Amino acid sequence: MSILDEIVSKKRQEVMAAKAAHPLEELQKEAENYKQERRPFRKLLERGPVLVAEIKPRSPSAGELVAGSPLEVADLYAKSGADIISVLTDKPYFGGSLELLKEVRARVPQAILRKDFIIDEYQVYETLLSGADAFLLIANILSEENLITFMGLAEALDLDYLLEVHDAEEIEKALRSGAGLIGINNRNLKSLAVDIETTQKLIQYIPSYIPVVSESGIETAADVRRVREWGARGILVGTSILQSDNPLEKIKELKQALV
Repeated sequence: MSILDEIVSKKRQEVMAAKAAHPLEELQKEAENYKQERRPFRKLLERGPVLVAEIKPRSPSAGELVAGSPLEVADLYAKSGADIISVLTDKPYFGGSLELLKEVRARVPQAILRKDFIIDEYQVYETLLSGADAFLLIANILSEENLITFMGLAEALDLDYLLEVHDAEEIEKALRSGAGLIGINNRNLKSLAVDIETTQKLIQYIPSYIPVVSESGIETAADVRRVREWGARGILVGTSILQSDNPLEKIKELKQALV
């Protein structure tokens, strides 16, 4: 069993427990009366280059990434040049939570992307009620039918999504599903190996009218310029910012290279 298979298996158990404690029907009723200002997500990427800065307390590949409180990172990001904040909400493997997302929402002006392993519509309602503006979908763990359902639900709830792919077959699945925003993850989720040239190899299969975000392995301004030359509209960066001695300067360096 790969690490991805293990995570998804645990996620199914987690969602079942959440449903037992707080049924889907209750979330749907809360959603009917939920009012919150939405911040642009997809529209930002349609307009021009975007830097997504990630709050990721830890990861299976790098271990602990945030020495202090993740909220201290949120406070830094709030005054940075980051366009969007990505928040990991998986707890067992990444040290995040929906509570963390809600606290970040209260502290930052930027749009928020919920990053988790979305496998059930229940989690889409959770995303709405936590105050996020968008959520991650991973083509590898979802059927085409799932993707269409979740993207349709996103539209109905006035949410955006980022559909993540890892190979040409997943791109085909994404395009058949009608995806309007695609992320290319340079990390192989089964082996955890990272190769930034994955973006170069895969972006040629994606129509130019669909904004593409390059994810993982972006560490320097040179990396940013490379993925931009290949056609990526945005970058999602976590580890290199979180491990930097000066995160604000790191964000500035990467953001300048996006232009």
